[in-house]
Amino acid sequence: MLIDLEDAYRGAQRSISLRVPVLDAEGRGVLQERTLAINIPKGIREGQHLRLAGQGGPGLGDAPAGDLFLEIEFNTHRLYRVVGRDVYVDLPLAPWEAALGASVAVPTPDGEVELTIPPGSAAGRKLRLKGKGIPGSPAGDLYAVLTIALPTAGSDTVKHAYAALKAAAAGFDPRASLKGG
Repeated sequence: MLIDLEDAYRGAQRSISLRVPVLDAEGRGVLQERTLAINIPKGIREGQHLRLAGQGGPGLGDAPAGDLFLEIEFNTHRLYRVVGRDVYVDLPLAPWEAALGASVAVPTPDGEVELTIPPGSAAGRKLRLKGKGIPGSPAGDLYAVLTIALPTAGSDTVKHAYAALKAAAAGFDPRASLKGG
């Protein structure tokens, strides 16, 4: 069963339609449509199973119907990636926010939170928001993975600012780690 990540954070109610084989009055197998109400508990993880007692196929003879098991999968989300109970979001920063530090708003499935970016942060750094992942015991964490968003050099002002930065950081080699030795 596909659900949204937000359903795992808050819990939800959904309905599904099933076509279930049953025997008609003459003993022939026919498909009958049923709609079931599903309670999605807060904190459910991808890969978990929901058990719906007595909602499966009919039992043999006078035996009761079996149970129906639904495996949970998350719909792809445009912002978040999920690993177990942990949630990851890419957080774009301006170069000066990464270099100088900043306080920025980070979206979470439960709403925005303020995050302090330490000075000197680099792209790829993961900042953990403890307990902001999928709820549970224990709750998962939310990781903001830093990316650097560069302003385009479309105006003379920005071009001059890039030139000034180049002059100020004359000894900086962004590819130094690629050199042998």
